[in-house]
Amino acid sequence: MANVSKLLHTTTDPETFLINLKAEDGDLKEAKQKIRMCLRLAFREASRERFDADVQPRFFTQGSSSYRTLNDPAWPPSQQKDLDDGCYLPLSFVKGERPSKAAKQFFEFVDTVLGGLAEAEGWTLIKKPTCVRLEIALDAHVDIPLYAIPDHDFALLEARAQRMDKAYDHAPKRWEDLPSNAVLLAHRDDDWVESDPRKIHKWFVDAVDIYGERLRRDCRYLKAWRDHHHLDDDKLSSIMLMACVWTAYEAIRGPFLPDREDERLLRVVERLPGMLTKGMPNPASKDEDLNRMSPEQRSRVAAEAGELRDRLKEVVEACDEKRRAIDLMQAAFGRRVPDRPDLVSIPVRAEATITSQPKKTVPAPVVGRSQSG
Repeated sequence: MANVSKLLHTTTDPETFLINLKAEDGDLKEAKQKIRMCLRLAFREASRERFDADVQPRFFTQGSSSYRTLNDPAWPPSQQKDLDDGCYLPLSFVKGERPSKAAKQFFEFVDTVLGGLAEAEGWTLIKKPTCVRLEIALDAHVDIPLYAIPDHDFALLEARAQRMDKAYDHAPKRWEDLPSNAVLLAHRDDDWVESDPRKIHKWFVDAVDIYGERLRRDCRYLKAWRDHHHLDDDKLSSIMLMACVWTAYEAIRGPFLPDREDERLLRVVERLPGMLTKGMPNPASKDEDLNRMSPEQRSRVAAEAGELRDRLKEVVEACDEKRRAIDLMQAAFGRRVPDRPDLVSIPVRAEATITSQPKKTVPAPVVGRSQSG
């Protein structure tokens, strides 16, 4: 039975799986600031003429960057590290226009503005259904989803932001003050859809408060497993995996979660195949199903999860060779699991302990006469 906990995470060694997953995000943050400055300037100069209102957008980083679950991509450029930075405007930013036209104009304006920035920076602009995407490198992109919120709430938001702009961007509680049913997401095909990223953000922050950083780490391990096996092609989302980890934690319950990193991950992974074949309610909005995979995709992904479970189970419960343990972990999670036998421990087997003791002579037991019948 191998203990591979230190391969996954330890604070006493500079090379672990978790450390190897760390994404350098300086380029993303720099691009985010350039995008924000560009849009602020464009709205300041053109919003009165274009939208018949003087409007300054507000921005809120969301997704893996805000959850602190961002991993370096396993297979760039087909996989990329990303940053989601929502752009928020008041609902009346296009006075007198139908909502559908407002959404269209919102996209047209942002596409044009960021298209110019992309050309100047050597980036690539991609029009996604629910956002504007800027590919800033072969392995990185920034998504800008476009939101609208009621004017009164936007005014409160803007006033607070002006008082403390820098702190505002790093203080989610300020933007969580808005009513949770007030946020609309612009969609290129469906005009506006209800979508409030604050709900899932608050749920995950609360979950980490309850279960600690181990929850965040297990989410990152499963995201790395997904990426290594290209399961993102089957629409296995990060939010779905986060919900799976949380659901497993809730089923096991906090006091019964193993202390060992590898044993705890195994307890989660044992439940994963079953969860992937069924619907997964959004923990922050029960009427939404996070499992958007087709039946065929669910079957394929669940089969991969079964292999992950079997490999991890062999490592934790049956493996007695360090080399075999590392091979199994790398097959499951990829080469970012370090090839470090010194970080693997094999407990002394009971039979080895017995054979190492001096031989003792034990008198034969007295056996009474027995009679069959």
